Amino acid sequence: MRIAIDGPAASGKSTVARLVAEKLDFVYIDTGAMYRALALKAKKAGISFSNADEMAELMSHTYFSLSDSGIILDGSPLGDEIRTREVSLLSSDIAKYSYVRDFLTEQQRTLSKQGNVVMEGRDIGTVVIPEAELKIFLTASAGERARRRVKQLKSSGVEATYDEILAEIERRDLNDSTRSVAPLKAASDAIILDTTGMSIEEVVSRIVSLAEKRQRVHLARSVGFCYGVDRAVSEAVKLLKSGKKVYATGEIVHNEKVMDDLKQLGLEVIDDCILSGRHEGVAIIRAHGIDPASEEKLRRVFDEVIDLTCPIVYNVFSLAVDLQRQGSFIVVYGKKNHAEVTALSGRLNRYLIVEPGENYEEVLKKLEGLDQIAIVSQTTMSSLEFENFSGFAKSRLGERVAVYNTICKVTIQRESEAERLAKISDTVIVIGGKNSSNTKKLVEIVQRLGKRALHVTELTDLPQGDMGKVAIISGTSTPYEQIQKILDYIDNKREVTNNGRENESAR
Repeated sequence: MRIAIDGPAASGKSTVARLVAEKLDFVYIDTGAMYRALALKAKKAGISFSNADEMAELMSHTYFSLSDSGIILDGSPLGDEIRTREVSLLSSDIAKYSYVRDFLTEQQRTLSKQGNVVMEGRDIGTVVIPEAELKIFLTASAGERARRRVKQLKSSGVEATYDEILAEIERRDLNDSTRSVAPLKAASDAIILDTTGMSIEEVVSRIVSLAEKRQRVHLARSVGFCYGVDRAVSEAVKLLKSGKKVYATGEIVHNEKVMDDLKQLGLEVIDDCILSGRHEGVAIIRAHGIDPASEEKLRRVFDEVIDLTCPIVYNVFSLAVDLQRQGSFIVVYGKKNHAEVTALSGRLNRYLIVEPGENYEEVLKKLEGLDQIAIVSQTTMSSLEFENFSGFAKSRLGERVAVYNTICKVTIQRESEAERLAKISDTVIVIGGKNSSNTKKLVEIVQRLGKRALHVTELTDLPQGDMGKVAIISGTSTPYEQIQKILDYIDNKREVTNNGRENESAR
């Protein structure tokens, strides 16, 4: 479900949006933070905001995504460094350029599809996500807003007079409502909420009540691609659309639909074992990475090789190599035939791969006589199963063992979401590739809790009978379009209820 909150300056949008997201367990998207983050990234790169070509190149390699803690930029959470006065001034400057606004508007639209979100601004319901399931236009008299702003400033130790602030707000209202690009106005289907005389708690309660009446399908807080997959697929698409011949030595990501789409664009999947001679074109290294020997062969054969290994996965590779260099024997908890584990083990000389379900007593026998052992994990393994194994090893081998939980935080968050959704639903639809490890793990979590789990890739995978209360979650290799199709199908074809309410939009 997407909630768009618009309104004039000092109407309380930011405070209300944060509290609504907190009450509903949604993700709050701070659109202003995105301008700040991009401005700071450009400044660090020494790029002038007015240089359209350099900004276009920078933005083409800029990736925003969501986590439980908020917005992620290029795989890292936004920190306090974007909250300085200097960055605030930079964000105002960068927002003047139409190519920046166009880029960030598209990014905001993409983020809005990644789960249950609350987004606030001045044109969210009219421009950014006009299809939002709930649109709120917060307003209040100019005098009321001026009084609120003066109170807020004084509480922060800033002196300001009512008349000064009132004049500033009236001037801002005029500018916002008369600007040529995306002027401030309520969407035609927005609920106008005049908050004059209302407390923050009353406003939040009203919006939460409206949202609960409209939400019939429980959607996970975060769905769709993770950062690493998004980066790999986006870069592959750019290369293919550039007209170059593009090759991959296996699935870039574990999703049949994504791979079919890439192949239709011209991607050729080849077996590196039969490569010989020179090849024109570009070879791309998939998000899971490849072992050094295979990479060296690609670089001998192809004119150009582009490494699309997920940065989080690559960090695990680097950690394991460093630990081995320091004298540790490496234990990799993962699946022997998984591409990531193959790529990791190809970098090591002394290692043991431990798969889920193995006899741990037998594993410990293989580690006898070793004084320094480091345990790492494939990034998409079950956090609970990894903790069980590493805890067992630590309890038996003591100080000889160092444990490094290298499971991706996004996959851990989705495990937690799968558990939460299983507790409040009758059926959890898990959308993702049939050979995706992290997707299959989510299915197992729901089933372990005694609820019905449907592993779905296409509409035909859905049953025709009643599913009861429905929740939806996805693996990290699932595109938003695949999720949207399932949501649209439920909207139009099924009677799905939430707390007894029917005939509402399913988001």
